[in-house]
Amino acid sequence: MKRLLALIALCLWLTPASADDFRQGLQAYRHGHFQDAVAILKPLAQRGDPYAQFSLGVMYDDGVGLPRNLKLALMWYKKAGAHGLADAQFMAGMLYGAGRGVRQDPAAALYWFELAAAAGHPRAPLLRDQHWSQLSSPVRERIEANATAWLAEHPVQLTCKGKFCIYPKWTKGPRWTIFERDQTFD
Repeated sequence: MKRLLALIALCLWLTPASADDFRQGLQAYRHGHFQDAVAILKPLAQRGDPYAQFSLGVMYDDGVGLPRNLKLALMWYKKAGAHGLADAQFMAGMLYGAGRGVRQDPAAALYWFELAAAAGHPRAPLLRDQHWSQLSSPVRERIEANATAWLAEHPVQLTCKGKFCIYPKWTKGPRWTIFERDQTFD
């Protein structure tokens, strides 16, 4: 019992530091200090922070602070998406759907758009429906079953709503709320 309480206390103690670290990494990015941002965000991402993973995906996607590498961008998007971050799920769907850095795969795109749409990503339903119509009924049923099973095991989805996330230059970030446009980091 004492170990469990110690573990809970440790987790509660570490969480705010990670949030502060993430915020510092994002501030460094937004101020153009990309190497500092990588130095802060990469350890967070490696420890499983989905927002840091998403940020690294964007940096690899854009080639900002890191060499442009769409395969690594997709890897980080998928890691963040596996933690339930809808914005990362959406970006994984975008890369598969457009064939950016990977072979175009409408089935993989549909799966990631399905997860992002379930989390309420505002742009995912339209793209999900477009990919849905490109696939045969058995493939759609398999993807829907896989997405439903994943969602049942991961009932909590995350979004960048209320978070200061960065997005790749080639795509618009979703407008989760009207107020986010006016928020600044400084």
